[in-house]
Amino acid sequence: MVNLDKAVSENISGQFFVDDTCINCGACRHYSPEVFSATETHSYVKKQPFTEAEFFSAKEALLSCPVAAIGSRVKQDLKNVLESFPKLMSDNIYLNGFNDRKTFGAHSYFIKNEQGNWLIDAPRFSAHLIKKFEEMGGIDYIFLSHKDDVGDADKYAKHFHAKRIIHEKDANAAQEAEIIVQGDSLEIDLAKIYWTRGHTLGHMVMLWDNKYLFTGDHFCWSSRYQKFYAFRTFCWDSWAEQIKTVDLLKQFTKVEFVFPGHGKWHEVEKEKFPEIIQETVKWMISVK
Repeated sequence: MVNLDKAVSENISGQFFVDDTCINCGACRHYSPEVFSATETHSYVKKQPFTEAEFFSAKEALLSCPVAAIGSRVKQDLKNVLESFPKLMSDNIYLNGFNDRKTFGAHSYFIKNEQGNWLIDAPRFSAHLIKKFEEMGGIDYIFLSHKDDVGDADKYAKHFHAKRIIHEKDANAAQEAEIIVQGDSLEIDLAKIYWTRGHTLGHMVMLWDNKYLFTGDHFCWSSRYQKFYAFRTFCWDSWAEQIKTVDLLKQFTKVEFVFPGHGKWHEVEKEKFPEIIQETVKWMISVK
């Protein structure tokens, strides 16, 4: 529970604050970059919200904080913000919110599809999300990009009788998964799943309808650097292998949107994705 007495010193005075239980996952800064910033160890309120849009995004951050480190000195009406989750991002793709401490605050997504709905990685188990997912037709598949972002996937799988998908190299994190990917790829309906070793040995990405790339912790947009990049500091398997498997993404010429677990989601200019990958790989080699 957030505690005003533990508010970090960098907070600017006003309604919203961050306390010292913050794990610096970055989620609040993705939802509300106007309001939140960060030191090397934690987020803080750099500017109090003023406009309606700023208040709304600050409340999104508050609801999505995986450790409940964001609070307000004034009681906030959260009903409209709560009802906005899952948040429509593009076509039938939704951002779930309710980031989970067990995934270090990773983002998760929902895809509504006539042939079967998908959950991409797992938010924390939430009665609100259960209700919303039920209203949209339930969950048929749960794509687990890698072992770090499994979170409460087992609870969602049990509730919806969904099939969990994970690579055999990371399957120790979801030993009861219904679909274990062996080898380099798997296709189900509009989903093309690829093994992208690097961040972890069994990391995978998923390309949906050739346009939407769900990248787990493999590749993302950096708000700090204002470019696509990969996490050098948080590479648990092999940076050399991650360079190779990021390079493989250049084959996806029609990507329009990147949806990561960690890092921020971001649109891609039409037909520019191969060029983006080439520049990212060049940078990755430079910090090898």
